[in-house]
Amino acid sequence: MSATVQAPGPVLVGVDGSGRNASAVAWAAAEARSSSAPLVLVHDATGAGERAGRATLERAVAAVADVDSGLRPAVEMVTRSASEALVEAARVRETGEVDSGQESLLVVGRRGAGGFTRLSLGSTARALVHGDGPPTIVVPSDWELERVAPRAPVVVDLTADEGDRALGFGVARAARDDRPLVVLASWSVGPAEVLADQPIPKVWEDHARQAEQELRGRLGPWCASHPGLEVVALATDRHPVAALLDQAVGAELLVVPRGRSAFAVVEYAQCPVAVV
Repeated sequence: MSATVQAPGPVLVGVDGSGRNASAVAWAAAEARSSSAPLVLVHDATGAGERAGRATLERAVAAVADVDSGLRPAVEMVTRSASEALVEAARVRETGEVDSGQESLLVVGRRGAGGFTRLSLGSTARALVHGDGPPTIVVPSDWELERVAPRAPVVVDLTADEGDRALGFGVARAARDDRPLVVLASWSVGPAEVLADQPIPKVWEDHARQAEQELRGRLGPWCASHPGLEVVALATDRHPVAALLDQAVGAELLVVPRGRSAFAVVEYAQCPVAVV
């Protein structure tokens, strides 16, 4: 994959009016401000009716103004699931019918107004994380813009082969906001190698060395194209989900490719997670 990044497209955020969703609206507003991208508020008014839907969108517009009074978000009220509406709205903009062909960014809260109280991941976030749509940001309900440190890192999962897409996304964000980039790749030793006629410490040492070399090789083109970017490369034999959740503490954003690990990380990470 070429070590280049794509210009940001519109930021579309699902709005349901609940307190748990407020963090997603604030994150989307801050992202639109930082990337100079259009901001679109999408609300599913099924059941609540048009009047209640308009009131919900008006409150969301006011919340956006609290982040940046200069932002002028577009609003869309729909009567179908928020996940379907967000993906469809993104597709319309990416085909050029509304905007340029730049890739959209979908933003949702980890939990919304509906669902069972014991669920940590709501139905909208769940559908978008499982789907094949545009990059999706899942924001914890307790996220606050003021608590993000100026040099909080962007963390990227590069364990899987398809992690290069996540890496490109993370590089773009870290370079734009002058943040450190932490790139994590997990490795493991197979049972056959453990049982082979070699000392276990030597087996681990060889695998660790090989994993570090492979990680540096994958990072090489990106470091060359972004010489001012501070990059921390971590090759670890820990389980990727556990390692990522530890790195997410204090991070500005955690970027993971779609897959089984993404689902677990989104559910428990202490920072916003981008699934790409």
